Amino acid sequence: MKRIVAFLLVCMLLFGSANALVVAPDEYNINFANKTGIYAYDAYVLCDSLTLRAKPDISSRSLRQLGYGQKLLVSMREGEWYHVYVSEHVEGWVKSEYVLINPQLYVTEAETPAYAYGSRYAPRVALISEGETLPIIHSTVAYYVVSLRGASAWIERPQARETEEFSLGRLLNITHAVLCYTDTSTGLTLYQGEVTDPAALAEMGTLLADAEDRGGAVSGCPFGAALLTLTFADGSTALLDMALDTCCIFRVDGRDYAYARSLVSDQGNPINDTFFAYFSGMLEALGRK
Repeated sequence: MKRIVAFLLVCMLLFGSANALVVAPDEYNINFANKTGIYAYDAYVLCDSLTLRAKPDISSRSLRQLGYGQKLLVSMREGEWYHVYVSEHVEGWVKSEYVLINPQLYVTEAETPAYAYGSRYAPRVALISEGETLPIIHSTVAYYVVSLRGASAWIERPQARETEEFSLGRLLNITHAVLCYTDTSTGLTLYQGEVTDPAALAEMGTLLADAEDRGGAVSGCPFGAALLTLTFADGSTALLDMALDTCCIFRVDGRDYAYARSLVSDQGNPINDTFFAYFSGMLEALGRK
């Protein structure tokens, strides 16, 4: 049975920065509803080519091909299919997995670099021109994951740079910690957790502060997936990019630090399970339990 698609939308304010505006979506497309009496939701094609079909069936007649980024209006859902309007007079069905509905939109106000994963030291995949409008697929504490040319790309949130200069000594005064673990290929959050217990935060700070400054970025460790946001006693914050493999390294502002130098595995290699164990469920998310 066909049913109107219901969406739970988070109410957000429109806010700006020197580089972009993030625009919250309307509950539904008011202009289309006024013209047609149909309540439909803005949506965007996420693949290079999407077939518009006459019926919600893969063997149904093809009406036309829709390109990446094309705007649609979604009015109904039936199983894995959306009923969409390309215009007031052109309608059909598309597979739902290739459509992003009612996203926030990232509007660039200057040239903006986009990265392969969530680190400003990741490979840059594009330099987005001023005035581009990109659907936001996902967001983390420091990055937006946007749909770009048939793939996903990471754009740094402006406020991510609003942190004070980092030093290892600050790690002894942590008052709050949030860890976000993201699939860098899809932008989906695999785990998010926080630590607020003062005793646990003190232990974590001591573990991280026992670190060796490597003097710059060191290759060989996977970064960009596990981002740790720390808040300190003075209210300032720092963003640590935690390597996911068993080496105990975190990255801050382009410098790598080898932490917990006394922790080693049975094979004599550094192991970071002790750190990730502070966040309930993280080791399970990593597949280590």
